Amino acid sequence: MARAPDLVDQILALDPGHRDIAAFSTPGAASKAAQALRGARRVLITTGFTVEPDMPETDGPPGAAVLGRALRRLGARVTYVTDGANVPLLEAVLKTLDEPSDVVVYSPEADGARRLLAAERPTHLVAIERPGRNRAGDYLNMRGDSVAAWNAPIDELFVCATRRGPVTVGIGDGGNEIGMGTVRAKLARLDRLRARIATVVPVDHLVVAGVSNWGGYGVVAALARLTGIDLLHTPAIERRLIAACVAAGACDGITRRREPTVDSLDSETHAAVVDLLRLASRSGLASRSGIMGDSTPRRGTRS
Repeated sequence: MARAPDLVDQILALDPGHRDIAAFSTPGAASKAAQALRGARRVLITTGFTVEPDMPETDGPPGAAVLGRALRRLGARVTYVTDGANVPLLEAVLKTLDEPSDVVVYSPEADGARRLLAAERPTHLVAIERPGRNRAGDYLNMRGDSVAAWNAPIDELFVCATRRGPVTVGIGDGGNEIGMGTVRAKLARLDRLRARIATVVPVDHLVVAGVSNWGGYGVVAALARLTGIDLLHTPAIERRLIAACVAAGACDGITRRREPTVDSLDSETHAAVVDLLRLASRSGLASRSGIMGDSTPRRGTRS
């Protein structure tokens, strides 16, 4: 009997932006990323995409904070890395989740990435909706315009990561985000624009979703299935996360308007996706031996 499609995969495959994500996504990616992150001890999570001067977007920080909260509940030490424009957004969403605001402002000076890696000694590096350099060394948005002047080169952390270094995870939705270098050849075949904006920065585990936040939530849903712990937030909190980003100065990355939308979709749509992922996080648990019998975190029980 053929195996039924994974519900998390089906949700992440939704493509509201018509970006042909099926051409460069891989079924089961969220589950594999969750398996890689389950035993994480020290995690650096980077996010934040500034689309115009002083206009960071609403996609990315919510997904980073929700994933970080899940990993911290599972016992990891979690630190967030971003640039100045995105600090208020990250702090706002972490406050909404009642999470510690362990945010580091990235220093783009020489050897800044190596020094940060040496200081934090992460076992895992995660990027959610963070621009990665293309073949020319530039950082481009989905319109093909350079955003290098407004986004610090945080992808250097992933460039510096050695094979014996941290496990790397990338989450994105378009092709210009850290991690999409893993599927650059597929992106280049889509069209000329995608070939130009595609990043060359790869990761060990790439998760593609219709909206990057959804990718982060999908990994959390997969972690919930692995552990039997309710790790995903609620639709009501999703609405609050988006509103917190906008109040902190964020805009919609597509419309450029400062309103409670992400990638031109209203907060009710995102709340509905969270509701679906909560259902997916519970699917199949009853049939797994031992998982439902131990629903209490063994480490990091603070919520």
